[in-house]
Amino acid sequence: MPVARLIQHYPDFFVSEIREDILWARLSGNFFHNLISFDKRDFINDYLEEVNSTTQVKTVVFHSNYNESGIDQYVKFFLSNLDKSSFVSSMASVDVNRFSNIINQTILRLMDLNKYTIQICQGPILNLFMNLGFTCDYRIIADDTVFHNGYKHIGGLPLAGGSFFLSKLLGRHKANELLLLEDRITAGEALSYGIVDKVVPAAELEQAALDTARKIDNIDHRTLRGVKRLTRFSVKDLKDYLTLETNELLRVCVEMGRSTE
Repeated sequence: MPVARLIQHYPDFFVSEIREDILWARLSGNFFHNLISFDKRDFINDYLEEVNSTTQVKTVVFHSNYNESGIDQYVKFFLSNLDKSSFVSSMASVDVNRFSNIINQTILRLMDLNKYTIQICQGPILNLFMNLGFTCDYRIIADDTVFHNGYKHIGGLPLAGGSFFLSKLLGRHKANELLLLEDRITAGEALSYGIVDKVVPAAELEQAALDTARKIDNIDHRTLRGVKRLTRFSVKDLKDYLTLETNELLRVCVEMGRSTE
């Protein structure tokens, strides 16, 4: 597939370019508005399939810049105008199953990529996007990054496999501490916990990603794909977990619905 097919331009949602044979995808805008736009949802899935089949690209940098999807926007999305801030009614309006499945499909697509993936982000970031970063092979954040546990403000759950990844990375007890007792995780804390791989000044963020990608481009593609297959060994466990996560979210919504009757 011609690498030019990977260059896309959707302002305020998704913009991609090629830098030194490295695919650079910048994700931005109001994530929740974009998530329930079905044409955009299909675009992401189709796009990731195209990336997988393009042999000219070894490395993908995902630049997550969701300043418009901060904690206030997150709460507003789920609690807007329905039954005086009823979470279950708001979720019903976008279909809990559909919302969760879109996220789950994106996670599994990212995990299935035969490319080396790098996530970079900065500023206020929702826990959801931190969790999406766990699907990437390397995570670099700016020193002003703060991850927020927004789901606690609406009585929801950490989506996008957060509990799965954190439990494997830190153990069950530390995962519970971060998910239940902490409202935010600073860049320094994320690095000390191993949630991210590198913290740099905001002005050096893109250069740090480029330097890492250059190192990967020196690795034989057969070695790269082989290692990726081996480290994806537990992906079946992730699929089972995501099914449980969706069922738990549905259960929470049903219980909240009963409590508002």
